[in-house]
Amino acid sequence: MREIRNKIRTAIEFLKDGQSFKVGELRFEINEGAVQVIGWSQYINLQNVTKAKALDELEEIKALFFEMKKASPELQDFIKEKSVKFSLYFDDYGKTSIEICTERDGIFIWRLK
Repeated sequence: MREIRNKIRTAIEFLKDGQSFKVGELRFEINEGAVQVIGWSQYINLQNVTKAKALDELEEIKALFFEMKKASPELQDFIKEKSVKFSLYFDDYGKTSIEICTERDGIFIWRLK
C-alpha cells in the first residue's frame, strides 16, 4: 500500500500542473473543474457492454478509488473541495479509448448511442 500512497502523492502533483497520471488501474485527470477518475472496461467487444454491465464496472472503479482515498490523507485533502467524476472507457486495442459512461455528483450519463 505504501507504493500506492507514493504514486497518489505523485499523481496529485501532476494534477496540480494540469496533467493526468495513472495509479494502478485508474487514471486521474482534472476535467471540467472536477477530478476525473478513469477506468477501462474488461470487455474486448464493445457490443457486449450493456448498461447493467457498465454500471457494475463503474461501481468497481468507484470502490477502487475509495480504497485509495481511504489510504491516502493527501488524496482526501486534495479532493475535499472538488467534485469527482467517474468514467468508464473501452480500449479499442490501443487505437483509441471510447467513453462508455460517467457519473458525477450522483448523475449517471450513458455516452454510447
